[in-house]
Amino acid sequence: MQQLLNLIASHFQIKPSDIEVTKILHGNREKQNVCRLKIRLKHYLLKRYEITDPVSNSGYTPIQVERFTLSTLYKSGCLVPRVIWHSDRQHALLLEWRGDQTLDSLAQNNPVETIMPELEVTLRILCKIESAFAENRNLFKPYVFHFDAKESLQSLLEQGRDTIGYLQELRKTSIKPSEVLSLDEAWDSLANRLLEAPLTLDSLDYQARNILFDGELPYFIDFASVGWDWQERRLVQYFNSLGASPEGANFVSLLDRELVHTYAEWVVQHRENSSVEDVAARVDGHHLLFYLTVIHKILDATVSPRIRQNQVLVQAWGDLRLRYHQALSLIINTNLSDDVYIQQIRKMIGEFQDGI
Repeated sequence: MQQLLNLIASHFQIKPSDIEVTKILHGNREKQNVCRLKIRLKHYLLKRYEITDPVSNSGYTPIQVERFTLSTLYKSGCLVPRVIWHSDRQHALLLEWRGDQTLDSLAQNNPVETIMPELEVTLRILCKIESAFAENRNLFKPYVFHFDAKESLQSLLEQGRDTIGYLQELRKTSIKPSEVLSLDEAWDSLANRLLEAPLTLDSLDYQARNILFDGELPYFIDFASVGWDWQERRLVQYFNSLGASPEGANFVSLLDRELVHTYAEWVVQHRENSSVEDVAARVDGHHLLFYLTVIHKILDATVSPRIRQNQVLVQAWGDLRLRYHQALSLIINTNLSDDVYIQQIRKMIGEFQDGI
């Protein structure tokens, strides 16, 4: 760390002792790879990369991917931090400071209806970033992380269907064969809709903690990994607060029909020849699958509490019973589209819960 501070001090032509270093906390835990620096009354974020091996086929490391991505998006007028200084040898970036309140913390501390203006701006910036990636697609080719997005989604869909099956088994009365056939038909429709949708190039690290507010403006961070995925999945995960670590936190969904409609209209106008209804249904489907995945994690942590990753999850989420009921409520009561199959799945899951 001292060597890094020496290099930064040299860049600013100051003494290392002139740099004030402050730890950054995530809940009650210190974040190990980032800290806040104060230099000449200005604040900066120092980010050190734990992964130093290449992550793209062209041999680029996470710091090189993020430095190029932030610089390109910044030049395109997107709200991302500006790169101030970098050291590939030290695997470190110095970025301008863009606030310490995340969308995640904003959602946990305020009723959703009171932050709708911030959410609308955030949605516009997300669409702006998508456009910037599309416009610079050829430049990003060497930096893309390659993974099989469809295989990943197919695995989540199978897991989601299994989770529904477990919820079925919990109720006191057995499920009728006709109900199974009806559910399978609805699930196949949802799965096909999500798998057949086009992918977009963007960040592969999308969550509400990766949106920082500087005043009223949202800045997107963490672009150390970029690649092809479904933008509707990104939207859902950016706009759902998991509230990890803080005491008393819970899941908060920030999407409503109006926001989803606004997003769907933008997609139809700027990206693809589709219908607003189809795009809204894709968002709705990803939202349903997201919380089924959450429930799967909760159930797995309950059954296998000694596994390290489950212990970490319990530390982050706290009361798993409370989390379970909130996730179920968001599955049953969310209504982001008019898709009859998704509505049918949500209704059936609600009936399973009524029968427990």
